[in-house]
Amino acid sequence: MDAKDILGLPKNSVPQERKPRPQKDSQRKPGGISREVYALTGGLAPPKPAIDASQLKKRPPPDEKITWQWLPFTNSARKDNLQLYHWVRVVNGIPPTGDYSFAKYNKSVDIVKYTDEEYEKYLTDPVWTKEATDQLFELCQQFDLRFIVIADRFPSSWTVEELKDRYYSVARAILSARAPSPGDISGHPLVKVRYIRALFNSSLI
Repeated sequence: MDAKDILGLPKNSVPQERKPRPQKDSQRKPGGISREVYALTGGLAPPKPAIDASQLKKRPPPDEKITWQWLPFTNSARKDNLQLYHWVRVVNGIPPTGDYSFAKYNKSVDIVKYTDEEYEKYLTDPVWTKEATDQLFELCQQFDLRFIVIADRFPSSWTVEELKDRYYSVARAILSARAPSPGDISGHPLVKVRYIRALFNSSLI
């Protein structure tokens, strides 16, 4: 029983002709390529590489002989003239000259220094003695203003924030005392940051 029997419709005695299905164009997979890659690309040609050929590694000329040698070196960032060894790329038997390539990364912080007269005139503090201030600045020079390490090495029980406040207040006082006019140091980071913090705190009131 079909839909026509249910609806009471007469059946067609002439059989309907089935339309032939269009045949798909079968493309044969070319050789030298996997079936998965061919299914993903659909047989299309790959796009042009985005890497410039000039950026690829160049091969050395045939007359250039390259060897690697275990040679000594010294680091100008060290003060003890320690001699170490490393592997060096040598071209045609001529080793490279110049300073150690990683010596340029040895950067130190410029610490503000003061004299005894400047301390007595601008830096006296009822809480801090001159000996404690001198020791703080020596540690700041030694550990490049890493105040967490400085607080661990400092003999007194000062907090990290207290050590920071003492160092930066002394540095600002020295800069202000040595400057011919306030405008000469208005763009200095130590003075500028203090002004920005004061402006931010006043906006919260």
